[in-house]
Amino acid sequence: MMKRAVLTLIPVAFAALALPQAAAAQRPGEMTLYSDIRYAGRSYTVTGPRGVVAVPWTVRSIRVAPGETWEVCERTEYRGCTRINQNIASIRQNVASARPDRPDRPGPPPRPEPPIGGGGASLRGMSAEFFRAPSDRRGRVESCRQGSAACAAEAADRFCRSEGWTASSYETQETVRGRNYLADVLCTRTRR
Repeated sequence: MMKRAVLTLIPVAFAALALPQAAAAQRPGEMTLYSDIRYAGRSYTVTGPRGVVAVPWTVRSIRVAPGETWEVCERTEYRGCTRINQNIASIRQNVASARPDRPDRPGPPPRPEPPIGGGGASLRGMSAEFFRAPSDRRGRVESCRQGSAACAAEAADRFCRSEGWTASSYETQETVRGRNYLADVLCTRTRR
């Protein structure tokens, strides 16, 4: 009888091992990002607000402390954010910045208008973003003095990377008062 009970329990023990493990308790004020689903693989723990998070992989699972909410953002400096308030065992998310969410936190500040050409505005889709007159905190983005297409492509790639994209798929230049500026830049997740 004892031998039969032990033999019956062996399959149950193997079945328990095959089930996904419950996430271990996360410490308050921390969020852990994982490279694999079910909180496995490489991990990166975020403590407090981080305007730049440099995880070299696509996040596949996230663990947060009970009762906490975090903003997990696809772009640096808290742009393109999603609120996470529970552990997520399976997700596919690029993370470039993150911070604990506070109910009293205002939305992101408006992006300043550039002084020349008017417009840092963009049209964003799921896999690309179009910038009519790319700008940064200093104003319009200059392409290069000589105005070559190769130089403009390099400047556009740098701009797109600063906005959280992989590269520019299309760009033109606009000359204003003798200076060459980027114009009509299409940033994408893929290369040309």
